[in-house]
Amino acid sequence: MSDLEARIAAAVEARADRIATTLMDLINFPSIVLADPTKAGPGEHDCQVYLKGRLEKIGFETDLWDPDGPALYEKYKGGPAAHKGRTFEGRPNLGGRLKGSGGGRSVFLTGHIDVVPPGPAEHWKTDPFNAVLTNECVYGRGAVDMKGGVACMLMAIETLKELGVELSGDVVWGTVVDEEIGGMGALAMADRGWRADVGIMTEPTGNTIAPICHGIIWAKIILDGIGGHAELKPNSWYSTGPVDAIWLCRQILDGIDILNRRWQFDPKKNHPLMDLPNQIIPTMISAGEHPASMAGRAEITVDIQYLPSEKDEFLLGGHVKREFEEHIAALCQADPYLREHPARIEWILDADCAEVPADHDFVRLMQGAVATAGLSPTLTGTGAHTDMGIPTELGKTPTLNFGPGDPTQAHQPNEHVSVTDLVDCTRAIALTIARWCA
Repeated sequence: MSDLEARIAAAVEARADRIATTLMDLINFPSIVLADPTKAGPGEHDCQVYLKGRLEKIGFETDLWDPDGPALYEKYKGGPAAHKGRTFEGRPNLGGRLKGSGGGRSVFLTGHIDVVPPGPAEHWKTDPFNAVLTNECVYGRGAVDMKGGVACMLMAIETLKELGVELSGDVVWGTVVDEEIGGMGALAMADRGWRADVGIMTEPTGNTIAPICHGIIWAKIILDGIGGHAELKPNSWYSTGPVDAIWLCRQILDGIDILNRRWQFDPKKNHPLMDLPNQIIPTMISAGEHPASMAGRAEITVDIQYLPSEKDEFLLGGHVKREFEEHIAALCQADPYLREHPARIEWILDADCAEVPADHDFVRLMQGAVATAGLSPTLTGTGAHTDMGIPTELGKTPTLNFGPGDPTQAHQPNEHVSVTDLVDCTRAIALTIARWCA
């Protein structure tokens, strides 16, 4: 570690309280993403205004704007993150640029400020939007996903500025909304031209470098049975029925288990940086109309993962969709009733993915900086989806995931991150910027 890097590391350590306080300030804005994407969540605008003020104090040129959702959809429909019906009034993105002295390489620090709803208050030990510091951990909604990472990237550049570290390359900033319901905020950021030579997305990774994430497809499987009295002897399925849609659900779920077992050993569904093979995960089931009636209809919602190597020509999961459709159709052929009344599939969401090669210059440089910061340089994969595909593919900014906190804390009650994690992450990012933008 050079003398300068030792100064940077010590300065970050000395700012531990400020890093934690910055995160607590961010958590206290209830920037909830609403299920209705035409409505602004409380606190989205105010959170971005707070960040804008912090950036301008250290010399950033900033750009705060409400994206034009319908125009973006028309321009990019059929591609990643282009969702019909999105509007962004009162839901701004924030871009910024801290200019270097010239001739150096630039870095894009990016993340989202929207958070999922906190759920029932009784599940929380504290107010989810009144952050508290307890046992050297910051508690509150978004502590991990992902205001902790946003606080770290802000404090990393503030620390470098306060130390007077000279950078040749620009530091570019991008905090977006809409990540938790599809990523159109990231699409708007790329469309507006915010990009750099490389990027760091501070999604929670336990402070490990993750150069790959999964693509995610959401689908609804609709099964039409025949309703009828549950307590009486049924007529045949080929006459009046009833045919229990809950039984049909069991057949489809069993069939999904078969495909998952096949994918477990399929090389196309596995990646050396991923802990698990791609999976089809049933996440919601809705069935039935009355306690004394056989269900006449059922719906199964599934979450399907895919790898960057499986993307279609539109950078999405079209190949995997067809694979799933063919499997469900084959399951229906095995049942005389479903052969005549096949399951229908409605596609809800296709969130793209990306991978930055492990031998990329920035991956190697960041591994060195992370090791200098006292963390493991071992690469890992992000099993969940992140926005990294948009800046990487559309923005031509190879972007790595690296952020503080245990990702399994995301979306949970009593979400929290340790101050140690925050300091370690801030130190690693500051050292990375100092090396890359020198």
